[in-house]
Amino acid sequence: MHDYFDEHKPKGSNRSQIAVKHRWALIQKAMNKFCAHKVAVDRLNESGKNEQDRIDDAVQMYERTKPFTIMHCWKKLRNEANWNNKFLELNNSTSPNGMSTPATQGHTVAGHTESGNENIDTTRPEGRDSAKRRSRSKSFTETSSSSTAVEVLPRLEEKSEKTEQKQDQQMAEILSRKDEKIKIQRDLFKLQKKHMKMSVQQQKKEYAIREKRTEAQLISAESSIMSIDIEKVPPYLKNYYLGMQQQIMERRGFINPSNNED
Repeated sequence: MHDYFDEHKPKGSNRSQIAVKHRWALIQKAMNKFCAHKVAVDRLNESGKNEQDRIDDAVQMYERTKPFTIMHCWKKLRNEANWNNKFLELNNSTSPNGMSTPATQGHTVAGHTESGNENIDTTRPEGRDSAKRRSRSKSFTETSSSSTAVEVLPRLEEKSEKTEQKQDQQMAEILSRKDEKIKIQRDLFKLQKKHMKMSVQQQKKEYAIREKRTEAQLISAESSIMSIDIEKVPPYLKNYYLGMQQQIMERRGFINPSNNED
């Protein structure tokens, strides 16, 4: 299949073997489902309806769940012997008792009426009893083939539904993991923000403590300077201590610097 695709692929296309196989599997699945609908419609054999009407009815049955977008594929495959044999093989493999199902006389398994001349003895007319037996045999084979197709259809739909449910479950798990990851990141951000706030508060407390400690040391030094008896210090230190005491008094607001300058 991939070799055929490589030989006939459009210019610029680079589909891999896996991609081609996956695409063909989707087409085959949709074709099997549509052919089963077509055989079921043919089985009804409603009067007044031609082949196109039966095709339209089969499309309507198919599109109860999803659109039928590969009509062009069905038109190409409906007369292909390999495809008809593949569909018949699928019917036989999915039959409950494992027995092969006879093909419908006058119909292909792809779900359309074959045109052709029947082998009729023109030299001798067919008897009434023979005609009845042939009609009953034809009706039985058509019913058997249609019944098998109808049995295959629910299995295909059930398999498709289970696949979709599994995909939905996987997607829900992925979204759940993403939501959980987002929640963890959000909690981590809140924790970091809280830690940063506590760190700032701690720094403020430490700064206030350092300020108080510095102020206490300054007061202690000022007290020592202010308590010095100027009359008892050596003459060369008097001006120093007087100046220091003057600065302390100005800084503490006991003396106005402008008044002192005057």
